[in-house]
Amino acid sequence: MLDQIILWTILFILASSILGVFLARRKKDECLKDFLGYLSTVQMKGGKRVWGRLAVETSGIEFRYKGNYWDQDHIETSFIMYKEEFSTIQALFRFHDELDERERQKRLRALKKSYHPSIPRRLFRHMSNILNTIKDAFGEAVGGVLATQARTSNPALRAAVSQQRSVTRAQSEVLGYLGSSYDPILERYRGNMVVMEVTTPEGVIQEHVGVFKEYSTQFLEVMDVKYQDGEKARVCDMVVPRAHSVIRHSAEPIEEQATFQRQEAQVSKGG
Repeated sequence: MLDQIILWTILFILASSILGVFLARRKKDECLKDFLGYLSTVQMKGGKRVWGRLAVETSGIEFRYKGNYWDQDHIETSFIMYKEEFSTIQALFRFHDELDERERQKRLRALKKSYHPSIPRRLFRHMSNILNTIKDAFGEAVGGVLATQARTSNPALRAAVSQQRSVTRAQSEVLGYLGSSYDPILERYRGNMVVMEVTTPEGVIQEHVGVFKEYSTQFLEVMDVKYQDGEKARVCDMVVPRAHSVIRHSAEPIEEQATFQRQEAQVSKGG
């Protein structure tokens, strides 16, 4: 009887894992999806820049050029980056001065929804996070039961559990480096003004202030950033790999201080 329960449990976990892998392979990165269809610029760690209309797939991204680009003896009309190459990205930009009026309005609507989101949107996000946490906790609990049973069961089961734990450990190490899909601190500051620190390949830390919109296991997205692009200051939205960027500070003014500063400014003007 106990062996049948273990067998059905293994089959359930296997089916859940297959479904999870299938959904994960079809799921596009939430941060990159926000730039889908927009004229975007990617800057590599080596300094190279590429720009075009962004297409996002589960296997990577593509920048589609506006026209033909001649490279020696052939024409290029797009630039493709596979997911395995994302580690070469320094930052992805959506410069506001490159958007047409329709795109500006679309981006503005997204910003309004993100900045201090409504209670229903927060509640939906909260419920989604709870379900993900329950799913992860259930997987860990079942894995623990199987590991305990495997110590006194047949060698084949012990080998299967050991292999699964090795894969899980390797995945955890990767996610730990790039970031987790749910982070309670980052959740607290979604839709708020923040200070994001980005480390350059030379080891210099740059600060960027904007509205924190979204995060994924690989990227952070901050909107309405004043970016010093060479000698020109430009307003943009940024998507940056979490491997070399962090949300470091809240930039939301404390209400009491903000009120006092407004009153002080009015007094100064009156004087």
